[in-house]
Amino acid sequence: MNTVKLGDDFEEKSYHIIEEAIKNNDLGLIPKYCKILKKPKYYSFRRKKEIVFDLSIEFTPPKATNPALIYLVECKNYSNSVPVDDVATFASYMNEIEGVATKGIFVTNNKLQSGALETVKSYGMMFIEVNDDDYNIVLNRTEKLLSQNNEEIELDDKIRKTIENALLPKKVKGLKRLSAVQIQNIANEFLNDFDKEILENALCLDLEKLKLFLKEKYDLSIEYVNLLNSNGNTLLGYFDSSNNKILIDYSILGTERHPFTLAHEIGHFILHRDLKMNQIVYNNFKDSTHNLFTQKNELKNDKNWIEWQANCFASSILMPHTSLVARLIRIQKILGVSRNQGMIYVDNQEQNKKDFYQYIDYLSEHFQTSKTSLEYRLESLGILKYPKDVKPNYQEEQERIREESIRRANEYMNNPFSFY
Repeated sequence: MNTVKLGDDFEEKSYHIIEEAIKNNDLGLIPKYCKILKKPKYYSFRRKKEIVFDLSIEFTPPKATNPALIYLVECKNYSNSVPVDDVATFASYMNEIEGVATKGIFVTNNKLQSGALETVKSYGMMFIEVNDDDYNIVLNRTEKLLSQNNEEIELDDKIRKTIENALLPKKVKGLKRLSAVQIQNIANEFLNDFDKEILENALCLDLEKLKLFLKEKYDLSIEYVNLLNSNGNTLLGYFDSSNNKILIDYSILGTERHPFTLAHEIGHFILHRDLKMNQIVYNNFKDSTHNLFTQKNELKNDKNWIEWQANCFASSILMPHTSLVARLIRIQKILGVSRNQGMIYVDNQEQNKKDFYQYIDYLSEHFQTSKTSLEYRLESLGILKYPKDVKPNYQEEQERIREESIRRANEYMNNPFSFY
């Protein structure tokens, strides 16, 4: 049998191997979106002509007219191990195809020389070893290539990302772009449903009572568990919509982070529980970035909006706008501040900084929130104003002023105007 006939027969055999591998999900591709071609031609802009490959797999997602990913397949029927030049030539051809994502598959009935193996590794190809009765796809499900001495070689995730980006939607279905005012109104309705006295008397949110309310009204469970993920990072909390429960990492119980984390996840439940959301889609969104010119986080995708909305809801139930103003005016009266009540102006004057530290101490103590969250909330509502170069560090005088501010506030605990 001549070499051409041997080559054609091996390509036919390789075709059926690829067909079976796709059917068995060995390549991680969805069969109904794949098409295997024999002797396909793809245009090379460098050569200004078409290059003919042995085989290819075209992956075309639904509603698309052109392939989003093409596997180019090289078939080699050799009596000896495959030399590096053959792999390098295939790689150069593969890289000349532009306008579509490509990956290489090298199919051979023999071993690869060490240099050829390194070339396969460097180009992120997979290769398939074929024998008389069976074949071995040298690629496992975790996208790692196994070399001939069983060493694991990391493949780039180009395949996975290309398929996910082609198949998955770019939007979260049902998401509403709610404004801060709209979220505050939703939060106020939620608080009034739970306990009207919270807003009427500017009370602190009782988280233990709130948990009972959520369980009774919505059958929403809140559990404290170890949320260490597979990457070794600890998640503070998340809303499990499939089981209607909120999970909080037990390590933050009793810390300043607990109230906001819990309120944030409650925000996801109230605002987002009916969203049709694919976790892979969500994870592929980039986090929001801080714009140094506007001094705000930019909301560029649906994940940014979802997380911002949950943060806004959390701030709104822990530190309602009207309650903050009422409590601020109260402490200002206690301290004898008569000008600009309900507002905080901070500059380089010592008295203004001292007042600021006392306000922060009092308000964070009352609302049981961290000073950082409180300061951000006051600033976002326009209650706190200061020049950009005079952002105070209240921890400098925190200890010195703390006892005085609490003592003076306590003198007025029984005052009829008090909201305690």
